Amino acid sequence: MNPTRRRFLTGLSFMAVAPAVLAACGSEDSSSGGSTGGSASEAPADESAFPVTIKHKYGETTVEKAPERVVCIGLMDQDSLLALGIVPVGVTYWFGDEKLQGIYPWAEEAFGDAELPLLLKDADGVEVEKIAGLAPDLIIGQYTGLNEQDYETLSKIAPVVAQSGDYPDYSMPWTEMALTIGTAVGQKAKMQEIIDGVTQQIADAAEAHPEFEGQTAALITPYEGLFIYGPEDPRSRMLTDLGFTLHPVITTADDSEFGISLSAERTADLGDVGVAVWYDLNADKTVAGIWEGLPSAKEGRFVDINEKQDGSYYVGHSFVTPLAIPYVLERYVPQLAAAVDGDPATTVPSSKI
Repeated sequence: MNPTRRRFLTGLSFMAVAPAVLAACGSEDSSSGGSTGGSASEAPADESAFPVTIKHKYGETTVEKAPERVVCIGLMDQDSLLALGIVPVGVTYWFGDEKLQGIYPWAEEAFGDAELPLLLKDADGVEVEKIAGLAPDLIIGQYTGLNEQDYETLSKIAPVVAQSGDYPDYSMPWTEMALTIGTAVGQKAKMQEIIDGVTQQIADAAEAHPEFEGQTAALITPYEGLFIYGPEDPRSRMLTDLGFTLHPVITTADDSEFGISLSAERTADLGDVGVAVWYDLNADKTVAGIWEGLPSAKEGRFVDINEKQDGSYYVGHSFVTPLAIPYVLERYVPQLAAAVDGDPATTVPSSKI
């Protein structure tokens, strides 16, 4: 898959919802603001953890001492830092309300009253000059498609911990991204505790809903027909962690790790899915019209997550991080439970709590 297209699809069906998202963002360009971001909080690094060397897609990087000014070029890397009590000085915008500057509702408590980080944008490439201006001593890029040329350029500014080469870009498991970030800032043990706590919440949810086991699921967005997220996408992994099995339309496809594109007419292939999780189902009227006539749709076996209903949940569902997962599970699990029962009279609850 073309890297640019993959980067686009990580942000859902963005062309279809752009007007609504831009309206939510407002007219102010936060990326040009004067803020220089927060700093490390009271959570201390383990000085004995340094120097630490981390292997990644482009080799390895050694962090000599506890960083004080961290820039995130990964689209959701800030959450793992915030979970450790570290506020980055710069974060990279993905989607949602720009005025929040990368600090979403699930991260507000961890953020506290620190100074907001500078919001970077990578739509036209990495903003090298702005990153240099932040004088970072560590650059983190886990949920990213960072290329080798930009890695080499950024490495002249500060040590760069790039994404793993063991997975396609934007496909690292959230546990590995979080642990890598924790290791880089000298808090590996603390991060492991956080990861263990969150994975236990997921396991508890799966145990509480044995009806998920054996049911097929698909995570779908209308985009040039359909795009169905594959088994290596963090959001699809969340479904399998909860007990679901991904639908054969994705698991039997070639080169489907990140996802597959299908024509709108192929919506009919999902007629027997146990649960369909849609991003903006009605963004494509042809897709929605075919879906409405299928058995799974008639049985109410679907969840529609869209920005108009709940913008924070819409964004949070894609932030598969230690802070976002508990926020999402509280809303997502009841929705899945209502959808999976196959009774059209069961109303899928709102995501607003």
